[in-house]
Amino acid sequence: MQLTQIVAPKKEPLSLEEVKEFLRILDDENDTLLTSLIIAVREHIENITNRQLEIATFELISNNLFTKLPKGSLKTIEKIEFLDEKGIYLELDSSKYYTYSDNGLGYISFLETPNIQNHKQAVKITFVCGYDVVPEAIKQYMKVKISTFYENREQFVVGVSIAEFSNGFIENLLTPYKIRNM
Repeated sequence: MQLTQIVAPKKEPLSLEEVKEFLRILDDENDTLLTSLIIAVREHIENITNRQLEIATFELISNNLFTKLPKGSLKTIEKIEFLDEKGIYLELDSSKYYTYSDNGLGYISFLETPNIQNHKQAVKITFVCGYDVVPEAIKQYMKVKISTFYENREQFVVGVSIAEFSNGFIENLLTPYKIRNM
């Protein structure tokens, strides 16, 4: 299985201005650093929660028809393609499947299963996921993490990871958003 982001989010959950206001920074001297911290913390949250925060498009390539998608906060399935007997990708008609969410994950239920070729790239599923509005608890987590990294940035130069800087209360803000595989 190969999951690739093919359309990146158009924005971040927090703007540079929101972060600077939280940190009480008035100048533009560290804008590049703060912008990179916003991205790093968002990616960290997406990895530990298995959710996409801002809306993005993904392509999943697999050897079989998946019924459970590997990324949370499903919005839509753009298309499902499969290799036919001749090795040509055909798009599956959307009337042959439907989607639903359970426990934060998106699922596909097939009304009619096509015959797919036995190939490691037999199926391509293109889907969109992400929050319409990122929950406030996640934004607060981001602000505190960014603040911690910003105030301790010298330590990160020597290779301290995001996970090593933790605070029990702050880490618990993400608990309700973590998707647990069933």
